[in-house]
Amino acid sequence: MRVQKYKIVLFVFTALLSVSAFGCKAEKTVIEEMPPMPEQVVEKFTITETESGKLKMVLESESAVINDEKKNAVLKLPRVKFYKDGEYVSTLVTESATINLDTYDVDCHGKCTVDTANNEHLQTTDLRYNAKKDTVFSENDVKLTRQDEIVYGKGFEADTKLEKIIIKKQRVELLKGI
Repeated sequence: MRVQKYKIVLFVFTALLSVSAFGCKAEKTVIEEMPPMPEQVVEKFTITETESGKLKMVLESESAVINDEKKNAVLKLPRVKFYKDGEYVSTLVTESATINLDTYDVDCHGKCTVDTANNEHLQTTDLRYNAKKDTVFSENDVKLTRQDEIVYGKGFEADTKLEKIIIKKQRVELLKGI
């Protein structure tokens, strides 16, 4: 009987060992957490900003890449219409722009144009917009076309209406026949 008990215990032990090795193994389910995505992409969008119920700005763009870590958005082919007290003031168009999402300051890259409600046309490159001061400026060559003159210069600073504008190292060309 002793041998038989020994065989039964050995059989049960072997059976338990083989079951645990081949079939009853507890599997751990690993769920990997997706790392935070620092970038989001938005295509063909419009953003409208109002102040005291009046239109202040309308931004349209082909696309934007938003980076939460850097707190900025890079826009492709943006077009910004500025308003003062709800009245249209000017339109800024550029090849691309980077917006600081904390200050809303904008760095425009490449060719930049500003057209005003008074039919003035400003051309430059790498223009910047200071949201707190509501001004645009650049240190690069600038050309401002008005009804009766063209002003060339190297660097400028202006309000978004181009009413208060300082053009550095300027040269003025008066247009004939006006």
